[in-house]
Amino acid sequence: MLTLQCQLRFECQKDQEAVSELMRRFSSAMRFAYQRLLEGKEESEVLKELSSLFSLNSRYAYGALVEAKMTIASLKELGQSPKKVVFGGRKLFEELAKKHLSGKRRVKLLEKWRERRQGLLFAVGQKHAKGNKNLRLVWVDGCLFLRINVGEREWVYAKVIRRVKRDRDKWKVLLARLMRAEATGDWFPYTVTLRRKEGKLYAFISFEEELPPVSITKAQGVIGLDLNAVPQHVAWAEASSDGNLVSHGALPIPDLSGKPKKVRDYILWLTAWQIVRLAKEKAKAIALERLRHMPKGERGDGKPKLRRKLGNWAYRSLSEKVKILAQREGIEVVEVSPAYTSVIGALKYAPQHLLDKDRAAALVIARRALRFEEKMPKHYERLLGDGEFLGYAIAYWEKQVEELRARKRGEKNKWKGNAVRGSLEKAKKSLQLLKESVGGEPVGATCWVAPAQETADRWKEPVRGGPLSPQKAWQVAYAALAEPILGRSFRDLSPLRPVLVLGEWERPARRLAPDLVQGRGSIL
Repeated sequence: MLTLQCQLRFECQKDQEAVSELMRRFSSAMRFAYQRLLEGKEESEVLKELSSLFSLNSRYAYGALVEAKMTIASLKELGQSPKKVVFGGRKLFEELAKKHLSGKRRVKLLEKWRERRQGLLFAVGQKHAKGNKNLRLVWVDGCLFLRINVGEREWVYAKVIRRVKRDRDKWKVLLARLMRAEATGDWFPYTVTLRRKEGKLYAFISFEEELPPVSITKAQGVIGLDLNAVPQHVAWAEASSDGNLVSHGALPIPDLSGKPKKVRDYILWLTAWQIVRLAKEKAKAIALERLRHMPKGERGDGKPKLRRKLGNWAYRSLSEKVKILAQREGIEVVEVSPAYTSVIGALKYAPQHLLDKDRAAALVIARRALRFEEKMPKHYERLLGDGEFLGYAIAYWEKQVEELRARKRGEKNKWKGNAVRGSLEKAKKSLQLLKESVGGEPVGATCWVAPAQETADRWKEPVRGGPLSPQKAWQVAYAALAEPILGRSFRDLSPLRPVLVLGEWERPARRLAPDLVQGRGSIL
């Protein structure tokens, strides 16, 4: 779907007032439909009420219902409550509610509030009605006008103002298609939204592009993309059709925080263009994770810098831009499940190919798009059944839990304490996974910590219990191998290579925690 913006200019004040009155009624109808849908009313019942209450024809009433539904769906997708929305903007509403605000400042804010709250008109396109029945683009004496239905067989005309900004401007595509439809009668549907801003009226015209057929498919291989917020970059890995790594790299993205929306969009479009150009040069399809909601952190978690970076990260916007540009170039885009891509990449492919965990995750995404299953490496599988190794990992996490509890008790700053509490919960979760994997009791609110050697010796006997599910096995492997072998803050995963290839875990473990591996039959 392509959306283009243009400005509208009326020839007389009366026409402009008629459209303003229609937009006011339509905005009220949309808010009415929004509230009725939240109350659980049937769409058919709401549609009947809209026409009679707000004097709208059936197509405008349907447009108000569609706009209300889209608003609710958008808020839910963003993780926000639809019941708390303030039409016109919450920030403006709160400013207008201040008693000390008066004079020109208040008048200006009130006008802005009314524009946002009442300045909307929306009509869904129909192919059989020459593109759009209520808001139709027509040619008059060689100039493009928007014909607006303001009543029963009553129309006003607004001149469309839009400059062609560059040779590849999509506005040229729209004009060419309109001229062709006028000549041949082969119309295409386009949806029109009118919005008022700073006293001017703008139209947003949305229509389906005529895209080329897909010529680059995953049969030729895939480039997997891992979009990362910290640090902001795109890690990519090229996989051949048989799932093997061919090449890899990363595209840095400038910090988006504090930049205007137009600048952010330009940076993201430029990044998406670089990705699509890479895929076209290598003649490979593109694979992305199917992420519906990105975690942004929670207020009061003690990590304001991380939360700010996550809040400024436009994952969905970048992925949508990649998909749009890829479609225009005839490149197939495959979306895959994001489950455990980072975990599998870090444990399996990062040490094998000496990659960082982001590029390794991109390789897992590429292989998943090619429908390859990721099996647990045999030495990892053996270690997950080795009571001695799991004893070391459990001893490590019990020690971490005790240290984090001590830090939490001694932390006087509330917000830093919240950050420590978050780390403690993660450590307890890892400990619980490991204990459950060997048939032990899950860790509770309190956890008695034995001395390191005694704790490790408790788990020397063979592991009992049934086989783990594939997903649970990867979780347990990550809890047992990542931090206990590599340390708390790790980026380099190469120390896992002897574990992956030979099953030798004591050599890297001894560097990190020699006290936990003393007294064992060393393989060194």
